[in-house]
Amino acid sequence: MDAIRFGYWSAIAAFVFSVGYGIPQILQVGGVLHFPLDEILIFAPSLALAPSFVLAMAGLHATRASSLGVWSLAALALSVMYATLVSIVYSVQLAAVIPAKLAGGNAVSALFGCCAMGNPLTAVDLLGYTLMSLATLIAAPALPARSALRRSFIANGLLAPFLVLQTAWPGLIWIGALWLLTFPLAMALLALDFRRMTPASAIPPRRAAST
Repeated sequence: MDAIRFGYWSAIAAFVFSVGYGIPQILQVGGVLHFPLDEILIFAPSLALAPSFVLAMAGLHATRASSLGVWSLAALALSVMYATLVSIVYSVQLAAVIPAKLAGGNAVSALFGCCAMGNPLTAVDLLGYTLMSLATLIAAPALPARSALRRSFIANGLLAPFLVLQTAWPGLIWIGALWLLTFPLAMALLALDFRRMTPASAIPPRRAAST
């Protein structure tokens, strides 16, 4: 698989898993999903999103001109930091915290739970997503000028302060929640950019709508 197709499918995966996280998150806030299903459906796609984003950034770096490589490489480095942090958070939730809660709760669920304000791993999670947003912001110069793709990466990157500062001002979550729109849009547009670079025979075409 060449770098373009690798990046394309990685961006598609990041888009799918981000939407897969966003829908149950909204349903949880709306009171439709409850424990433990809500947390499982939120943390599982979030855990899968982490490596998907890293791989998408690797594909981005591999397909940029060498003169722009410093931006895409810096974005890749930040994405690795993001993925490392949040993977720890979500694996702990799925493997330790949720089972502890189901058993009635103990010191593990009290100390390592996420993502209520004041919990230590909530701060780690917010730092992780701040690094993800900064990764998209730093990657922007490596993207086509004045393109919707570059603007979507910048928009997602500008959310970084509203993510990390939630540790001090929890109300910023309502601005940070725009990530539910900006990030999937950025990944969808990135996938379309990879498709544009790919020979027509490399990626199966969409099926025409039946009449």
